Amino acid sequence: MLRFVVVDDDKSIRNVLVRIIEQHGLGEVVAEAENGLQGEEYIMKYKPDIAIVDLLLPQQDGIAIVRKIKSMNIKCMFIMLSQVSSKDMISKAYESGIEFYISKPINAVEVVNVIKKVKENLTLKNLFNTIENTASSFKLNLNANAVANPDSFKRMLDKILADLGILGDLGSKDIINICMMLLNDKQLYENLEEIQLNDFLKVIQSKYATENMSLKGDVKAIEMRVRRAVSKGMKNIASMGIEDFANEKFNIYSTSLFDYTDIKAEMDCLRGKSDISGKVNLKSFFRRIMVMVEQNM
Repeated sequence: MLRFVVVDDDKSIRNVLVRIIEQHGLGEVVAEAENGLQGEEYIMKYKPDIAIVDLLLPQQDGIAIVRKIKSMNIKCMFIMLSQVSSKDMISKAYESGIEFYISKPINAVEVVNVIKKVKENLTLKNLFNTIENTASSFKLNLNANAVANPDSFKRMLDKILADLGILGDLGSKDIINICMMLLNDKQLYENLEEIQLNDFLKVIQSKYATENMSLKGDVKAIEMRVRRAVSKGMKNIASMGIEDFANEKFNIYSTSLFDYTDIKAEMDCLRGKSDISGKVNLKSFFRRIMVMVEQNM
């Protein structure tokens, strides 16, 4: 069950949020706070899964709370509330690390949908963190549904690549081929964490040759095609975030398919604030996209 802390100086707003959460079976509200300092204290104390925080609060504003909690590496996801409609202020809220921004007055349907989306993101983040931090944890059984339904797997993979804006790219054909190989080769899938990228691509090159696929080339050619496509996908997601931090695709892919630090670097580069763009980790990309496809089938 998800645990919530609700921070708002208006008691009636807190009551509405608590009622929505409880009536829809979304989780348990473990604490309510009426000002920014109290909110920070309760989040540190209870370490909730989700904190719903008002932007404008007495003693300390919502953005300051988010930044402080994030700096302490407390794993809490934030939904921010406000009547403020300034795009600059909303952008600052997203840059501080919130997941979603809800405008007041409160709409129950919107609150429920946003919490469900945050819950989905939280599930994916936890899974990806496990995969990234524990090599042995990647030795998972392939999703039986995915193995039994390769056509459904391929359709979901196509959707993700389309969302990234790279489905028609030459490198996307390599991505699709490689993912299908990982789906059909359990040992290769399990060894992806430990194998070096160059050795992994040599296996792919060998499979291209033995399976007589139209896409060929040496290891470097395959790597360049894939890296170019993934880099373009990262840039497209970063561009979405620049245009609209609340963009649904941006919120999903910026923290699950890519590391947000790389997306942020890409955004800064696109804005002209930095010369350093986001880094592309191909092995991480394939681990994450495999999990994402299987989880959404």
